[in-house]
Amino acid sequence: MIGALNCRITWQSRINEAASAMPAPANAPRSKILQLAKRAAGDLRRGQITADVQAVGLALSERPDAVVVVLDLLIAEVGKKRPDEALCEVLLFMVGQALEEARMALEGGGGDHAAGLVTEIRQTLTRAAEAGRLPPEVMLLLAQQFAAAKLDLGDELRALTVDLSEQAAAQAPMSGPEDVAAQFASLAEALDHDPFLIHRQLSEQIAAFLDEQRLVIVGSLATSDVASMREAALGWLLDPSPAVARQVAQGLSAAAKRAALSAESVERLVLMRPWLDEGLQAILDAAIRTCRQHGLQPAKKPAVQITSVLASGCDGSGAQSVFVALKRGRKHALASLLVKHGFGVRDAWIHEDLSRREIEQLLVQIESEIDVFDASPEIAQAIIAHRLADNLDRQEPPPFGLVQFLEAVSPSQIRPDRVDAGTLIAALLADVPAERLSAQAVAAALAASKLWPKEYAFVQSWFEPSDAAPRTAAKAGTKKQREEAVLRDIIAPRRGHWAELLAWTAKAAEDDGEGEECVDFALVARELLGDRPLTDIPLAGWIARNTVAVSAER
Repeated sequence: MIGALNCRITWQSRINEAASAMPAPANAPRSKILQLAKRAAGDLRRGQITADVQAVGLALSERPDAVVVVLDLLIAEVGKKRPDEALCEVLLFMVGQALEEARMALEGGGGDHAAGLVTEIRQTLTRAAEAGRLPPEVMLLLAQQFAAAKLDLGDELRALTVDLSEQAAAQAPMSGPEDVAAQFASLAEALDHDPFLIHRQLSEQIAAFLDEQRLVIVGSLATSDVASMREAALGWLLDPSPAVARQVAQGLSAAAKRAALSAESVERLVLMRPWLDEGLQAILDAAIRTCRQHGLQPAKKPAVQITSVLASGCDGSGAQSVFVALKRGRKHALASLLVKHGFGVRDAWIHEDLSRREIEQLLVQIESEIDVFDASPEIAQAIIAHRLADNLDRQEPPPFGLVQFLEAVSPSQIRPDRVDAGTLIAALLADVPAERLSAQAVAAALAASKLWPKEYAFVQSWFEPSDAAPRTAAKAGTKKQREEAVLRDIIAPRRGHWAELLAWTAKAAEDDGEGEECVDFALVARELLGDRPLTDIPLAGWIARNTVAVSAER
């Protein structure tokens, strides 16, 4: 497993970085999908990242159900005597993109179709595996795509994957301790000894394994001779399985008694502690005290200069991004964060070792593609604290990459701290001059909201994706009647939801320029949260119209 990973890391990361520019045609038939995949595979063989490779990432964005065709192509290809490895790589990537689209649809409330698609994918893979048409290594890579998309593999498919991998392991030569150590050293080298990247890759790679099997692998990481492997083991404290997280915590406690934890590890334990349940916190508290008693001092952190902070508005699914440009010595880095309303911190990572020109180009690209506002580390910390509360409520810990993000961005520990929309709006408007809060100012902000769909791309994605919306619209007659019905029956019960998204958009804009956008966003959010008729709030009317338009296309 570890050896197979090494040869894929470079291309997978390069494809992921490239998959953002150019969509392929929607509704593409089997022949066109295969043609696109073959062109992209040719690019990979030549060591190039061209438009064809860039296109595959979005090939299924508008029709993710075409993933069934992609699966058929993949199963057929791996069944050949000499399968095209580059083509298989591209097809696997396309499956992963479709799974990602399905997960976003599920989280956005567009449930039934997306859930049905995920079920169909699981059933297709189960039938193929039972028929012996999927080699174990391909099943593991497909399981990795599920993990990367944050989707459950399902009990039946997980059991089949484990059985296939065990059968393959029984036929392979036994690996001794020296072989395992060499594999770990090779993997660490391939990933530049980055514990966060090691954890990200391995956690996806072993996601299909049972808890007991994953614990064996994580345990071997914790006792590895390679320091970056030991540091990566900390990431499994944030594993979604309580059993895995507890055993990792107990292993760290034992390591603390042996004085085997580094100062850097202890600082990371301190950082992660508030994100865990009380039982895990107690175990870590004991481990940290033990380390302090052994005289272990806090790790010295390199000087970091924050040169820019950008925060986006909330899109219709509740997603919000934060970007922080950093300077360490002569090198630059870009720290990126993705949070989502109701789901918490979803992803965090850092692009290291960038030149000044590269960081400037990245910031220009971000500002050209996303509506972002000049923000501050304090705004980023407030967003993170609020969304960590979502993680705790869902019992889904944040990603290990958040530790890396905060080490660079925040000078102190961040605890989960939920702020309700009313409190947030009141805080944003607390120091605003009275004339900006007058009835006339409120009326001006409401009028301005009519133009927001044209001014801000994130507002264009504001619609209700629920399956009830098309049914509600279908009962009405004219277009205007459909919009009125959706506004009354779909938007009205959820006006607090939209008020909260707008309030956190206002928070993102709090430090931008003179703060005028922040005040207007906060004023309209307050009206959404209040009892003003929705017919008097142009933004609510836009959400209803957009919902009807989207429903007509489903």
